[in-house]
Amino acid sequence: MTSHDNVHIPKESWPKFSWFLIEFALVIVVALVIAWQTSPLFEDYVYTYGWDCEQESQETNCSVEEEKSMDQTMLNWIFWSIVGAVFLGWYLLIRNFVFKKPIL
Repeated sequence: MTSHDNVHIPKESWPKFSWFLIEFALVIVVALVIAWQTSPLFEDYVYTYGWDCEQESQETNCSVEEEKSMDQTMLNWIFWSIVGAVFLGWYLLIRNFVFKKPIL
């Protein structure tokens, strides 16, 4: 019985970079879910007094608001900081112990 040289061998034909792409996508998804679930814990820290401004002819009178309001931009910074921390934690600390081989 003879063999053909056009036999499909998955290990040799599957592109190696796609495993890195799959790993990258999984790490980003896990980081986003962790940040999404933990960001409500920080809402109590981002309440501030804003400014209440009124336009009167050519002058604008501003005063501090009576009620606290949530600073959404600070929550965005916290959210993306958590994503970045999980991402860097995986690639710099955890991945070396899990796969026992270098990134590149």
